[in-house]
Amino acid sequence: MKKTIISNLLAIGAFAVMAISCHRPYDTVFSTYPDGSKKLVFTVVDGKGGEMTRVGEKLYYENGNIMYEKHFKDDKPTGQWCYRYDNGQLHASGTFLSGDSNDHGTAWVFYDRDGKEFVEDYDSMRVLQYAADRRPVSVSYYVGKTETRYQFNDNYTINAHGVVVDGKKDGPWLFFYANGQTMLEARYTDGVENGAYVSYRENGVPYFRGFYINGQRANIWEFYDEHGNLVGTKDFDK
Repeated sequence: MKKTIISNLLAIGAFAVMAISCHRPYDTVFSTYPDGSKKLVFTVVDGKGGEMTRVGEKLYYENGNIMYEKHFKDDKPTGQWCYRYDNGQLHASGTFLSGDSNDHGTAWVFYDRDGKEFVEDYDSMRVLQYAADRRPVSVSYYVGKTETRYQFNDNYTINAHGVVVDGKKDGPWLFFYANGQTMLEARYTDGVENGAYVSYRENGVPYFRGFYINGQRANIWEFYDEHGNLVGTKDFDK
């Protein structure tokens, strides 16, 4: 009789373990790169009837490092979301609260490729724009009355940064290609170009150099070929 009871308890315990394991999250590869390595991976749990519920999502770079990691509850964002550079360093992290009406997350923190915050000493920070997948693409840091804005490319590198006054660009601004190379150096006053203006190719060779006065081209502009040779000038004062 005792053996029978023990056997029944073991059977019940084994069934319980199986039932629990069926509802444990597990990863399933949704898409791969041409070499067969994983690209998009969903973390899911099995429900009644065999249907799967997504509770997480991870996207990988071709080098195997994680590009982003997201968490869901009832197919809505929850928990901490993280975005990473291709070198593995954290680019941004934010927290989504279950049932929160704010579906863009809170407590966002942003880092450069070396793991340092873009701005380490600031009074406040605000995310201004999000991509369709809720990834922050524009953020402003405030120190007193000074607002410094950062915009990001799809690979999380900086697209542009500079100071904003009353919602308008002011002073020097830098714009970048996704590979980190400078695209444009410009100066603004009250949102319009005012000062030196230099445009570069993706390999660093300049397209042209010039000067703006109150939004109008002025003085002599220089134009270059793909090898960096000066090929022409134009005097905008004439």
